This record gives sequence, structure tokens and C-alpha cells, in this order.
Amino acid sequence: MTGGGGVAVAPTDPFATWRDLQQRADGPAPAAPATAPSGTDLPEAPAAELDALDDLDHPRLVLSEGYVGVDRRRTGWAAALARLTFDPRHRLLRLEALIAVAVVVGAVLLVSAGPSPAPLASRAGTSLALPSKALAGLEPAAARTPTTTAATPPATAAAAAPAATVPTTVPPAPVAAAPPATAPPSTPDAMGAAALALVRYPWQQIPGYSIRFLPIADAPSPGFYGNTDFTWGQKGGVSTLYVYPGETVQQLAGITAFEIGHEVDAGYVEPAGGHAAVSAILGIDPPSWAPECDCAEQGYLSGWYAAAFSDYWSPGVGAWSTLAPPPSGATLTAMERWLDPSLS
Repeated sequence: MTGGGGVAVAPTDPFATWRDLQQRADGPAPAAPATAPSGTDLPEAPAAELDALDDLDHPRLVLSEGYVGVDRRRTGWAAALARLTFDPRHRLLRLEALIAVAVVVGAVLLVSAGPSPAPLASRAGTSLALPSKALAGLEPAAARTPTTTAATPPATAAAAAPAATVPTTVPPAPVAAAPPATAPPSTPDAMGAAALALVRYPWQQIPGYSIRFLPIADAPSPGFYGNTDFTWGQKGGVSTLYVYPGETVQQLAGITAFEIGHEVDAGYVEPAGGHAAVSAILGIDPPSWAPECDCAEQGYLSGWYAAAFSDYWSPGVGAWSTLAPPPSGATLTAMERWLDPSLS
């Protein structure tokens, strides 16, 4: 075609060949024009392509009408087996998928339908330990009203079997009552009796010896806690202890044993030559064993011996003397004869 100075173009149909093949497969085709449009001849269809269209109707090469995979035209036993088991395999796959979905849905339903946990306060076997001071401020267990109730069981469970009765609270275990607090002794005699119970020395076996306890108001001077009337080389005498406010039984026991030590010193240690023996043990030779007055004895061996005696037989008075520390080790071993002299 010419005209207008343009270029001649042959209007060809790119799908003309396949349209012709489809018409041949479906039925008799109309007579083809003698010449193709624009004077171009149609190419002849290859024989292999016609055979491929015939495979669509082959009973052993086609799986289903909607299947267009490559297996429909493969040969061999593997391809034949794949075609034969295609439908069962796919049905099994769909069944497995349905089973998996059903399992997941069932699990979700079971979890959502399960019983809810009971409140913490209504669980059995749970107890809380509280300090005794905190327990003193609580009401008795019988007077408290539980604030939680048991959860109502589902109607289906109640119809299937009678519901068991479960208490929502557990009765508290019986708690042993604490022994009543013993009031401290309030009189000098009561304090003295409690103090003497802490003194292990058998002072009652000393002939003619006694101990008495008086209030601090009867002391000859402030800070005077005790004294003993005795005679050197003789047994017997009186120890007087002055009890002051705030003094503990242990403190009073130590001071009482200190005064008992003076009686033991006068009646048993000095007559047996104990003063010289104690001076030799300590390596101290003072000009006087004891003072000549009712005064402090920290700087005398009589005071050191009385303090050592108290530490040995009672809660003690500790490092009271200024002459030497309390006996220990080899010194204590050497002193035991004089701290526990025979009373015969």
C-alpha cells in the first residue's frame, strides 16, 4: 500500500496460527482465504503442536479439567504415579489441614472454658506468719468474717454430679499461748532472792554467816552498794546489800558474790596462809591486804580477790580492780585452790 509518502505496513495477526489450530481441533474449519491479507501467506502448523493439542483428550495424560501442569504430558512410571495419586494426595492434604484447624480451635475453646483460679485468700494450706506484736493487734480468728466466697460451679457440672462442699477458709492452727511476762522483782528482798539464785557458791554452809538486802535509801552514802562485817581468822558475819532503782538481778548477783568473797577471805583464805600465796601468784606484795575503812578496794588485794571470787561463782563484776586483771590461764589454775577453799 502506498500513498501520502508513508511506509507500507503488512497488517498481520500474531495469533492467527493458534486460532487456526484451535479451529481444527474443535471441528471442521471454514475454508481459508486463498491469500492472506496484504498478500502474506499463513505458515503451516507444525505436526508436534497438533499432537500436543490431542493430548488434552488423552485419558491417561490428563488429571482433571482444571489441571494444566507439566505432568499431563510427561511419560514414565513416576509421572504416571503422580497423575494417579494426585486427587487422593490433595484430598489428604486438605483433610490434614482441616484436622489441624479443628485441633487449634478445640484447644482455644478448652482454655477459654476452663475454671478460673480461686482468689488467694480462699486457697487452702496458705498461711502467713506474723510477728507477735502484730498478732496482738488482730481480732480473734473466730470473730473475723471471711471476705471471699467460693466460685459458683457451672450448671452443667452441677447436673452431672453433686458438688462437693469446700470451705473457703481454713481454721487457724491453735497457737500456744505465750507465757505471761514475769514482772521484775519490786522489793529489795525479792531482788535479793533472785540474785542469790545466780550465785553458785554454797554460802549457806558458812557457820554464823547471813546476807540481807535493804533499799538504797538506807546506804551510809550515795553509791555505797554493800559491805560485810567480819573478823579476820573467824567464820561468820553479816553482808548487807543496798538495792537501788534500775539495778538488774545480774548486777546485784555480782555485787552479792563480791561480799561473800570477803567472808570467805576472812574465814578460810587468810587463816590458811592464802594472802601470801595470792601475792606470790600475782607477784604483788602490797603493804596492806585490805583498807582500814569501809571504802573502795580497787587498789587493794582484798578487792582484787573479792572481784575474782565474784567472777568465778556468779555473773561477776568484770575487770574491777586496778591492781591486776581478772585471773585467767595459769593464774586462774593456781588461784582455784583459794577461790574454792574447803569449808570443813
